[in-house]
Amino acid sequence: MSTSPTPSLTGTAAASTVIADTTKKLSNIEQQLADFAASTAKANKKAEAQSKIQVQTFEKQVRKSPYSTNGAATDIGTLVKDSTRLNVYSNIKKDDKGDVFKVRVQTAGEAQIGVLGDPGLRVQVMSRYGAVVADSKEGLGSTSDNYKALQKGDYKLPAGDYFIKVTNDGNGPVKDSKGNVLTSKNYAIQMSMGVYRKDYDTVAQQPKAGDGVPQQSVGQLELQNMLTAAQNFDTGLSGTAKLNNALFG
Repeated sequence: MSTSPTPSLTGTAAASTVIADTTKKLSNIEQQLADFAASTAKANKKAEAQSKIQVQTFEKQVRKSPYSTNGAATDIGTLVKDSTRLNVYSNIKKDDKGDVFKVRVQTAGEAQIGVLGDPGLRVQVMSRYGAVVADSKEGLGSTSDNYKALQKGDYKLPAGDYFIKVTNDGNGPVKDSKGNVLTSKNYAIQMSMGVYRKDYDTVAQQPKAGDGVPQQSVGQLELQNMLTAAQNFDTGLSGTAKLNNALFG
C-alpha cells in the first residue's frame, strides 16, 4: 500500500511564509479600501455642509518681499476652524530662492492644503521655529506622509504660527506643451480647516526693485481683523472652484 510523501520541513515553512504574506497583503488591501470609503464619506459630508453656507469673500493685493525668510514672510491671514479659507495666488521665477507665506492657526484642528500650478514646484509647511512639518517632496519619511495627510484634510495642526514655503524643486528645467522652458511658474495655494464661511484671497505680486518686507495697508489689516473676529459682512457668494479658475481663468 503506497502512502503520500510527507512534505519536508523546508517546504512547509515556505508554504507558511507564502500564506502569511498573502494574508498580510489582503489585510492591507482591505484597510486601504476602508480608508478610502471613510475618506470619501468625510469629503461628501463636508461638501454637503459647505453647500448650505453663504460665503463672504475678502481680497488683498500685496508685493512679496525679495527675501525668502520667515521674518519677511507675506501674511495671508488667520485660519479659523469652520470659519475661514485662505487662498494665495502668485508665481515664482526660475532663479528665485522661494516665496514664504505666514499663516496663523487659531485653534488646533484637521487642516487641509490644496496646491495647483505649473510643474516643478516644492511646497513645505514649517513651524514658527523653522522646523519642516510637511513636505511635498517624495521619500522624506514623516514629512512627506504629513503632506499627503494635509492634502486629504487628515493632519491635525496645533494652534500657532506656520510658514508655507514655495520653491523650485531643483529637478532641472520645466517645459511647457510647446517645448519652451518655463521662466516663471504660476501657482495657487489654499488652506482650510473644516467648512468655511469667509474666503480670504491674497494676490502676491513680484517685488519691485528696492522693495523690502511687505507692508499691509490699514484697510488690509482691517480685513484680517474682521476674519479673526468672525464679524459678519455680507458680500455675496464665493466661487466653488477658486483654485481651478485662479490660474487659467
